[in-house]
Amino acid sequence: MDINLDLISNFAIALLAIVNPVEKIPLWVKASKGGQKDFQWWLAGLIILSSGVILLVFLWVGHYLLLQLKIDLASFKIGGGLILLQFGFSMLKGTAVKIDKEREDESENLKKRVLDRYQQIFIPIGVPVIAGPGAITTVIIYGYQSQTWLTHVALSFTMAVVLAVLFFTLLLGPYIQKRTGELPLNLISRVFGMILIAIAVQFMVEGLRDVFPGWTR
Repeated sequence: MDINLDLISNFAIALLAIVNPVEKIPLWVKASKGGQKDFQWWLAGLIILSSGVILLVFLWVGHYLLLQLKIDLASFKIGGGLILLQFGFSMLKGTAVKIDKEREDESENLKKRVLDRYQQIFIPIGVPVIAGPGAITTVIIYGYQSQTWLTHVALSFTMAVVLAVLFFTLLLGPYIQKRTGELPLNLISRVFGMILIAIAVQFMVEGLRDVFPGWTR
């Protein structure tokens, strides 16, 4: 059983482009605001781990899961596009991440504070920003194209590497903010909000094109 190296390399490039660690920095800086270094490490790790588990499940059984539920990729793209569209508008307005400081108590232990913040920001940071329709669709497609379990394992490792890059990029976010200030990151967040809206529309168009092929004629 051979490993499809071309499939692995294409998957790495596609997933890295979709996850796009740089665009996550403005959201992460806002989501982890007020936490010390150890707080940010544990919070980032928990977010990345949860998102990774979701993507791993879809990589291995996503295609079969959609078949069992009688959902095709076109419908998944349309539904995911609608979610992304809503989130893109919230990024554009600067309301994507909302943190309830009244829920947090600085006197509580680190684990409790991390879990409390995690519950507030996993949606949208984990889903749909990291494990969103783009990433999920990508892992389903490449998982379906994999012909051997060794290639599947290699795809899983590749995904882990991409998420590790994202993890360390997030941890650099606060240092970047100290250098640049909040204004550039806020502007970047608004720009990526517009890009996300365009991506969401593209997902819906692709899904509708598959559902209604006559539209393309």
